[in-house]
Amino acid sequence: MGKRRMDDSQMENTRTESAGAAGSWPSVLVTTQDPAVDAALAAVRDVPAMPTTEHLAVYTALHDGLLAQLNADVSEER
Repeated sequence: MGKRRMDDSQMENTRTESAGAAGSWPSVLVTTQDPAVDAALAAVRDVPAMPTTEHLAVYTALHDGLLAQLNADVSEER
């Protein structure tokens, strides 16, 4: 048997129903005492309200921002 595809209205209903079924999300983000890292982490605050299709971009930006901080030359900051 082949898989049955959903039409657009069914997909929209699924998105609407699952939006209310989201798990708990922290209301307060942990701070790291590093302003650049905290700024990168702040972007995830809005993820629960975003469509799933936008999550990849947010998490990619978070990854890239944190990686940049890990690779930063701290000797230039002193």
